Amino acid sequence: MFYASQHQLLNLQQNVNEIAVFERNLPNKMILHSTFVYMEEGYFQCLWEADTIDMVQQYISTTVGDECQSDYYNVDPMTTIA
Repeated sequence: MFYASQHQLLNLQQNVNEIAVFERNLPNKMILHSTFVYMEEGYFQCLWEADTIDMVQQYISTTVGDECQSDYYNVDPMTTIA
């Protein structure tokens, strides 16, 4: 399944590029396909592939949970335009 996540920095003084990089080991069966960074807004979005949305939420909350307000969405690969 595919999922999108969006993240707004809580502290806009932080560099969004330092937060938006998920270099920590991803769980098995979880792939980060893309990250879209909006520098001036302190905002970024990610496209994930994982078994469940809970897997994505848990990973993000342990990596950037204290630094961002995050929202998560299901993505239908059959109707999405890339």
